[in-house]
Amino acid sequence: MFANRNPANKSRPRRHTTLLGRILLWMIVPLFVLWSVGIVITYFISLNIANSPYDRTLASHLRLLRHEVEQQRLKQGVVLSESARTVLTGNTEDTPATWQILDANGHLIAGDASIPTPQNWTYDIDQIRYRNATLNHRAIRIAYIWGGRDRDGTGFLTVVAESAEARATLQQEILTGMLTPQLIILPLAAMLAGLGLTQGLEPLSLLQEHMRRRKPSDLSPIRDDLAPAEIVPLISAMNNVLQRLAASIESQRRFVANAAHQLKTPLAGIRTQCEIALREHEPTRMRDSLQQLITGSQRATRLVNQLLLLARAESLDPTQSRTTEQLDLNTLAAETTSNWVANAIKHDIDLGFESSDQPLPIFGNRTMVQELLNNLIDNALIYTPAGGQVTVRVLADGDQRICLEVQDTGPGIHPDEQTQVFDRFYRILGQQAEGSGLGLAIVREVADHHQATIAFLPPGNHSDPTSAGTRLRISFPRDQIPRTRT
Repeated sequence: MFANRNPANKSRPRRHTTLLGRILLWMIVPLFVLWSVGIVITYFISLNIANSPYDRTLASHLRLLRHEVEQQRLKQGVVLSESARTVLTGNTEDTPATWQILDANGHLIAGDASIPTPQNWTYDIDQIRYRNATLNHRAIRIAYIWGGRDRDGTGFLTVVAESAEARATLQQEILTGMLTPQLIILPLAAMLAGLGLTQGLEPLSLLQEHMRRRKPSDLSPIRDDLAPAEIVPLISAMNNVLQRLAASIESQRRFVANAAHQLKTPLAGIRTQCEIALREHEPTRMRDSLQQLITGSQRATRLVNQLLLLARAESLDPTQSRTTEQLDLNTLAAETTSNWVANAIKHDIDLGFESSDQPLPIFGNRTMVQELLNNLIDNALIYTPAGGQVTVRVLADGDQRICLEVQDTGPGIHPDEQTQVFDRFYRILGQQAEGSGLGLAIVREVADHHQATIAFLPPGNHSDPTSAGTRLRISFPRDQIPRTRT
């Protein structure tokens, strides 16, 4: 099988239509459609306007002719008076009216026989009817009425016809007078609309130019004080993206700086132990150096894991609901605590778990809540001397909060330092226990993501009110989806 290498088949970059073009398209095209509909409507209006005065005149001629015939006897013929002939002829000889008189069967009694006989005419008395016809290849307008009777009582149909040229001329003049302003105004309106839209979209062009002039490192909010109200939501959304981007970049920068600073010491120690091991020839001393090398690599590995976990906690996006699920804090805490039993036994520490007698549901990220508890237990085991106790406790605090407590019998934390221990790499002076100083910083990040509160409580309890140590409580909202932090 051969691949098609025809250059024409390669995907071409999509051409984007401009906003101005889209607006003009949706304005001009409907405008021209409405203008076309207006021309049709104007045509019929002008036709009606042109026909109305001529039809009234034709109706007057029709009544005059019927009146003249009603004064005579059809059997003796029809002779019009001089005044009637003058009225029917009109003031001009160009479009004189012609007439005819028909009997009930449509037979010609008098008048012009060339006038087309009305088709399917009715016997409605005194009802004037109009129709268009053609005579000698010229358009004519016919008016007829039934109901006239001569002096003998014989009924007849009166028909009057005239040329339609004058009507057409008047209609053309009306159309010209009505459409000429439209033909002038419509292009001007389109030009003014385009000019107005161009000026109206000028803030978008200024925003585009402002964004192009920005330096790559400039993530400050975009000013919206001079922007139109329609663009303010767009600028607000862009500022939100810039804010999140700045936070992400700052998080990465801190991670790189922290990693470089904290890994410098263990890596230097590993290198030193390697050099010592290379110079030693005695197996015992060489084994001690290798053991120190293993210990140093374990510290570096733990530090790297803590840094990665901290970076992950800082990068959690609380706006994505897919990062949350319903958790039973009872079950999750019991499973996590059981994973630390072997480590507690190794350090001769009594690790216990006190559960609630009812399910305690919360919404959260299972992995991160587990890491929060892992860091609390690990921190408690590190600072609790051999023979001490560490207790993990889950309980309900009213109907709104669910609490997770980790209590130890270690040296405790002075009240002045209880807020500082959540800072990265903060270590209490005088403590000999090994640690990276990141555990409680991770706890704070995860707690903030879940809208949980952190509090230090007096270490005493009902069974031993005088016990020393640290008692840290994390209070989660009960069964509540975390909201976006602002």
